[in-house]
Amino acid sequence: MKKIRLSQGRHALAACGLLYLLSGSTSCPAIESIEAQASGVFLNADGDVLTARHAVIGCRSLYVVKDSKVVMATLRAVSNQEDVAVLATALKPFLNAVFQRAELPPDRSVAVFAEAYPRLSRMPDRARTLSNAITVPEDDGELQLLSGVKPGASGSAVLGASGLVLGIVVERVAGSSSSAGMAQVHAHNPMKAGGATLVRAVSAANIKRFLRGNGIGFTESDAAQISAQQSPAARAFTLGVGVICG
Repeated sequence: MKKIRLSQGRHALAACGLLYLLSGSTSCPAIESIEAQASGVFLNADGDVLTARHAVIGCRSLYVVKDSKVVMATLRAVSNQEDVAVLATALKPFLNAVFQRAELPPDRSVAVFAEAYPRLSRMPDRARTLSNAITVPEDDGELQLLSGVKPGASGSAVLGASGLVLGIVVERVAGSSSSAGMAQVHAHNPMKAGGATLVRAVSAANIKRFLRGNGIGFTESDAAQISAQQSPAARAFTLGVGVICG
């Protein structure tokens, strides 16, 4: 199928919306060069997508990108307390997120993986990447990371070594960095994550509370979803999508 250049993206998305109005179809032709502004993660077999609230509020139209397929999305639920939202889509995921049932130990750091969907889709060593960030111990129930995530990471899943979802990224904390923390990130990251700073994420516990309150299905477990030899980065890509605010 013919590629559409980035400069043509707005016209392509407008055509996608027109297609929906005329035919009721929620699927668009492949738009391979449009860069998603945010990320999301599949919640269930129905194609619901969890993302960051700030990435989708105020959008005239919403689209979700998976591989080379673009579909229209609609807001299903928005949190008034957390920076999270759920989009309804017509996509049928190969896999959906499994949230970790137990909470993270508040007194120690663990290696994790989180990255923007556009970056994930082009990561050449995705199948070999085990982690690129670490959690920062907190005693207030929040989830924070030392991470070098790229723009577009809002809404991306934070995965532990077992492939369980620990939360989603929502914002970078301005002006925060730590040479000791960056050294720890480098030690856990074969890609040498540069520019690591403090990144805030919404914890799995808070996300699950929001989903239960809105009657949205999800899966939780403490059983590992991948083996020690498998890559959380590869699983993150399978679970992840790009989100476009039109």
